[in-house]
Amino acid sequence: MKKLLCRLWTYAQEPRALPWMILGTGFWLGCLSWIRHLHLPDEGRYVGVAWDMARADSFWVPLLNGLPYFHKPPLFYWLNELSFMIFGVHEWSARMPSLLAAWASAIALYLFVRKHRSVAVATVTLAVLVTMPYFYGGSQYANLDMLVAGMISLTVLAGAEAVLRSQSGQSWRVMSVSAAIFAALAILSKGLIGLVLPGGVLFFWLILTKRWRKLGVLLWPPAILAFLLVAVPWFWLMQQKFPGFFDYYFIHQQFERFVGEAFNNPQPVLFYVPVVFGLTLPWSLGLFGLFSKSFWKSDSASLAVLLLVWFAVIGVFFSIPASKLIGYALPTLPPLAALIAEVLVRGMHGKWSDQVTRAVGGCFVGASIGCLIAIGAFRMTQKDSGFEMGQQIAAQIKPDDTMVFLLNFPFDLAFYVGAKQPAWVVENWPKLIKRDNWRNELADAALFDPNVGAQTLVNIDDFIPRLCATDNKTFWIRGDEDMPLYWSILRDRTPFFEQGNGGTVWKITTDQRFNAVFCQP
Repeated sequence: MKKLLCRLWTYAQEPRALPWMILGTGFWLGCLSWIRHLHLPDEGRYVGVAWDMARADSFWVPLLNGLPYFHKPPLFYWLNELSFMIFGVHEWSARMPSLLAAWASAIALYLFVRKHRSVAVATVTLAVLVTMPYFYGGSQYANLDMLVAGMISLTVLAGAEAVLRSQSGQSWRVMSVSAAIFAALAILSKGLIGLVLPGGVLFFWLILTKRWRKLGVLLWPPAILAFLLVAVPWFWLMQQKFPGFFDYYFIHQQFERFVGEAFNNPQPVLFYVPVVFGLTLPWSLGLFGLFSKSFWKSDSASLAVLLLVWFAVIGVFFSIPASKLIGYALPTLPPLAALIAEVLVRGMHGKWSDQVTRAVGGCFVGASIGCLIAIGAFRMTQKDSGFEMGQQIAAQIKPDDTMVFLLNFPFDLAFYVGAKQPAWVVENWPKLIKRDNWRNELADAALFDPNVGAQTLVNIDDFIPRLCATDNKTFWIRGDEDMPLYWSILRDRTPFFEQGNGGTVWKITTDQRFNAVFCQP
């Protein structure tokens, strides 16, 4: 193993290795993206929106069960739809946006560090980043976090490259426009943080390194124009089509979610400290080398300032709001990996070079195995997927059949069924408690299209009358196993499929027998 790692290390320093490193990185990041089902709620929600848009041929308007869904911008959904068109509708194709964002940001970081530090530091940076369990898992998770993390990283790297090229008298305009376009794509990935975070990183880096006069490089008018041309049209179009969109999206979904305390998963201020350190082990142990004074006096200090500012700005920003989710901190991982690589490469050329080199090789092997084991364990412990239920329904459902979600909304079920139309969602809609959950997501969405909302959001008292108003129509009703205690139409009826905690499905046809028993006045 030691000889193999030495040969790989030597080969990685050669120019001919670059294409293979790029291809190998992509293969590694995506090699297990097919082995597990969609995770709930996030993967089911965002992939479900993309599937809903694809089945309704709705390119511009994100849809959740046929209703306009404006919690997040559309870039992830667009990429998902494109992936479905090219590769087919699969779990791994649904994860393609996250994979591509992780791949692009990892390679861009490698090329940046290779140019401004050395091939050795760049190689270790890439090895550290892609074998961090945190980063590896994020690259195979189908939600918006890795996509926006990738776009933020590309914005910072392109912006820094533009500044450094300008400083050395090289052509910088292409990189300035690239940074602006990546920032616009970051906004289309997850909102205003796509501009605020990379903009804050670059601003404080320029101030701390006394390069503030180079702000003009980033604010070059053609770059601003490129940013506006990419970022603005979708938001403008949605406001024209749905008055009130700006208030809902920018005030409620962006500002209030950041400063409010009523949203999901409130955590203490230092939540991300153990999360980032623990989920990047064993590499995070190298961070202790940053406390050495000699490190900050070395030739690595210039680049390290950018990396440290990058890590600190994003880490502090996401520590401020009460609501904290693990995926939010993904943009801190590229600078973290590069800082760790600087420490490790210095150690590999220092007094304890043999010991450090062996430790780096051991960490690489151990971290790689740990990534594979973590994904496998995630697959084995997954209990709430709608995959098996969806496959059973898909084998029998007809295009005109209607799915009914009784006091629940399984985000992934329509995807696995391949349902051709929105489901009826039965709840006590007039008396909802304002919370951050699927009920209020659907209720909010119905405000933008009341007609579709009236068709798909069925009040409890109206459910059986709505069934009785149909003629010989088949319904697939998904609810918890105790629903027959409350609904006479399910009592003494054999379930079509039972999945324990994953729910139960009943198949009902509103034929003459059904009408005679349940629909008589």
